[in-house]
Parts: sequence; C-alpha cells; structure tokens
Amino acid sequence: MTSPLVSRRRVLQGGASLGLAGLAAPAIVGRASAADELVMGTITPHTGTYGYAGKQVIEGAKLAIDMHGGEILGKPIRHVTRDSEGKPAVGVRRLSEALSEGVTVFNGNYSSAVGLAQSEIAAKRKVLQYSAGGSEDFTGSRCSRYTFHWSANTYTAVKAMMDYVQKQMPNAKRWYTITADYVFGQGLLKYAEVIGKEMGIEFVGNDFHPLGERQYTQYITKAIASEPDVLCLLNGGSDAVTTLRQFHNYGAEGIQIVTPWGLEADQMPELAPEMREGIIIGQNYYYDIDTPANRKFVEAYREAYGAPPAYAGAYGYDSFRTVLMAMERAGTTDVAEAIRTLEGMEYDSILGPTTIDTATHQTVRPYFILEGVDPAKMEHDSDFARVVYTGSDKQPAELNECEDIGSL
Repeated sequence: MTSPLVSRRRVLQGGASLGLAGLAAPAIVGRASAADELVMGTITPHTGTYGYAGKQVIEGAKLAIDMHGGEILGKPIRHVTRDSEGKPAVGVRRLSEALSEGVTVFNGNYSSAVGLAQSEIAAKRKVLQYSAGGSEDFTGSRCSRYTFHWSANTYTAVKAMMDYVQKQMPNAKRWYTITADYVFGQGLLKYAEVIGKEMGIEFVGNDFHPLGERQYTQYITKAIASEPDVLCLLNGGSDAVTTLRQFHNYGAEGIQIVTPWGLEADQMPELAPEMREGIIIGQNYYYDIDTPANRKFVEAYREAYGAPPAYAGAYGYDSFRTVLMAMERAGTTDVAEAIRTLEGMEYDSILGPTTIDTATHQTVRPYFILEGVDPAKMEHDSDFARVVYTGSDKQPAELNECEDIGSL
C-alpha cells in the first residue's frame, strides 16, 4: 500500500499523456517519476511474535512524513509499506518488492533476524536502512555503510538494567535467565554474562527457547528450583508476555523479575495489574521523556492515533525524521550524500541530544529503565510504569566487532 502523500502535479503528470504516446514509454515515465519524488519504505511485521508492533511503526513513519509537510526539497514523499511477517525470507522478498517501486530509504524491521537479512540487500542495492532490534551485529560483525541502527546498543541496554538492579538490590547475586534462541536473545545473554562477571553475579542457569514458544513450564520450574534472586527474561514481544503470565501462575515470591529489553510499555495492559507491579523493564523509548522534540511528537501522535506512542511508533518516527533532517542538511535526497551527512551528525532527537557514531553507524543515545506501578497509584489509564533510571554507557570499543564498515 502507499500513503496518499502524492502531489496533484505528480498525479496530473501520470495521467496527462493520451493515446499512443501514453502507451509507448511507461518505463521512461516511471524513471522520471522516481527522479521527482522520494520513496520511503516501511517493511515491518503485522503477524507473529512482533506483530503487535507493525502498525505502530507505520504510524510513526507516516507521522514523520506528514510533519515534514509530505515533501522534501521540493519533492513529494511517497510511503510504501509491506508486511515482513517477522520472517527473514519474507522480509527480504518484501523489501525487494518495495525497491522495485523506487524505495531508496527504509525502516521497519522489528526482528533482528529480519533486519540483518535485509541489510545485505541494502548494501547490494545501495539503499539506506535505518534498523531497530536488539542485535549488536547491526553495528558489529555485520556492520554496513548503508545500515544505521536506531535502538540502543545491546551493551548499553543490559548495562543500564544491571546497574539499576545492583543499586536497588546489592545482594541480588543469583540470576537465572530465559533466552530467545536467536541473535537478539543471544546478544543480550552475552552482555549479561560479561557485565555480570564484573559485578560478581552468579548465573545459576539459562534456558533457550524458540520464537513463538507457548509453554514455558519446563523453564520456569527449573528457574524456581534454582532459587535465584532475579529471573531475567532475555526475550521479547508476546514471548515475554507469555513467560510472565505463566510464571505468575506459580505464585513464586521473593524473585525479582527483570526484562532488559523485550517487554514494551504498551504491552503492559496484556498483564493483570498484580503481574505488572514491581517488574523492572528496559525501554528504548517512553512517552514521557521530557525533551522539546518528544513533547511535539507525543502531542502529534496522540492527536493522530488517540494514544501515546511506544517504542515501535517512536522508532518509525524518529528514524525517518533523522533521515529527512540529514537530507535537508545535505541539500539533496541522494542516498550517498545522506549517509555522509548522517555519519557523525549531532542533533536533537526525541530522546535528547543525540549523535551517530561514524565508525559503526550506531545511534548514540540513552536507555531507560522503568518499574511497574502499583495499580492503586496509577494516575491515568496509561500510567503502567515510570522511568526510574537512565543509562548511556557506550559499548567498549574492544567489544565491537565492526572491522570494516565498507564503502559507498
């Protein structure tokens, strides 16, 4: 589907030719149209573990275009969307379809596996990808000159979470982890173990599970039997919600639940109030971040969609907003020039003062730790959790695996 952000001039151009002249050269007309517009794509999951996020990414992306006036440097912006289904093969196929429609900039991957597969296509076709997801590989072992990463580095996220828990619970040294068995979960586990070793934390057990797992009883039983101080969920989306629900059924007390990345604040209504209270969750974004750009974004998003934005909507919006800002600074929509401008760019994002690392293309930004609110103390319908800590430790250079980001 495409958004209706197409100028009247372009519509008239497309339909003005009559007779044989209009039939003779469709390819030429197509190329001319592509040169006169910027086509931005959002390829995001509408189904599967991260299906809840797809609509929100599209909403955020569309809002960024709308708030830019639907055009850039005199060119109309057209928005193409596709459903990746959260599957790498499908995501690659749908990206290829979008590229055939003239897409030169895209966002939308919510699964790291999908986004990493798409990054190879971006490099081959020389189009700009602004990715999300939890894998450090986007700016590490599989870094690319054509891929930028909006979400916090995995190290930054895990470090923020573990710093907060250790400050609040200095004696909580026994941790058990339940991990999604793909690059996202594996990356989180890697840094939990690296940082935990520095903090004197003992990991008393870990279980890997496949995406879309429905039955966590076997993992939860082992976790409780290990008598941990902390149960750390290194999964996300519906997997995190299902794990929490099933854990609560056991009535285990005295075990702190933490999830460094996977449970989004907008998923909190899927949990009963007693399940939400006191859980500690890491967030790439939360709607009450107090920055001028975020206040403007939240107001516009509420007006457009009737609810505050969450991570997915913020990613869709801020990634496209950043690319459009770079193109304005470069004075061109050319992908190569936009990439050169993004590299090292300093700007005010919805998260606050933000930079982009030239060597890795990681967006250098803060990460937010929230605690679930006591239902009796909720101040409004969306007051499920509140920011209690912000961390911004960069990944140590010696841990980064981006050896050569490549050329344009």
